Amino acid sequence: MFGYIRPVKSELLVKEANFYDAVYCGLCRYSGKHLTHASRYLLNYDFTFLSVLRLSLTGCEVRAEKVRCPYKLRKKQAILCDEVFAYTASAFGLFSYYKLEDDLRDEKGFSRFRKRLLRPFFKRIRRKSRKVGGGAEMEDAIRLPIEELHALEEAKCDSPDRAADCFGRILKAVASGGLEGEKKVIAEQCGYHIGRFIYLIDAYDDFVSDAESGCYNPFLAKYGSAEQVFLHAGEIRQTLTDSMNVFSHSYALACGPVLTGMDRILFNICDLGGREAIRQVEEKRTKKKPDAGKEEQP
Repeated sequence: MFGYIRPVKSELLVKEANFYDAVYCGLCRYSGKHLTHASRYLLNYDFTFLSVLRLSLTGCEVRAEKVRCPYKLRKKQAILCDEVFAYTASAFGLFSYYKLEDDLRDEKGFSRFRKRLLRPFFKRIRRKSRKVGGGAEMEDAIRLPIEELHALEEAKCDSPDRAADCFGRILKAVASGGLEGEKKVIAEQCGYHIGRFIYLIDAYDDFVSDAESGCYNPFLAKYGSAEQVFLHAGEIRQTLTDSMNVFSHSYALACGPVLTGMDRILFNICDLGGREAIRQVEEKRTKKKPDAGKEEQP
């Protein structure tokens, strides 16, 4: 999937970092049991973030328990909260399926052939995802913006904001499903801006390889070439930072006078984690920078 949304653990308290890891283990355990054991290899931290957000907004009672990890060959602390993990696992399964379908549209040759062989496996994950945690309702809610996003990509839309808006609406529906009142409004705003960030940073991460392969990329469509994207790096960086800032302001509406451990984890993700994700993407793509032109300074 993506995997850009994660905290900077060195800036968390030990108990907060342990809680975050325990959420990941709990989600991994639930997904492996109710979807497929292979989900343990596919799971990424974006869905751990979604689990922490829903745990915080729903106020579900959680408990920690030592469970045996079949892959680490030892017992690990895991958070147990089937209500939240059922919903998050369902989102994970549906996104895995639709990500594969998106890859099949973009890729060619042997890579596309290989992923076509995996299609029956991911269809099975999708069927199981629809049966847990309100997955059928979730898929109904995200189908329209997914179709709109595909249409924009096929039309080579030259507006990154329009394309990111569709993905933002997908995450908006996922983050707020089953919530009501003020919590639903907060979850919608948080989900929208995280979705927008994920779409844009993924495009920013891939624009060099997309330029080489001829795949659609909203930044290439807007600026015309990889060299021009490099020249507008400061503008892109600011857009990404703005999305994480709006998420932070939206989530702050759900916080009480004293921040909880989950609050600090989520603020860490949207502030430090967001900046670290941008830094890592820029560090990686700087190595691929064309000789022509210099990057715009922020």
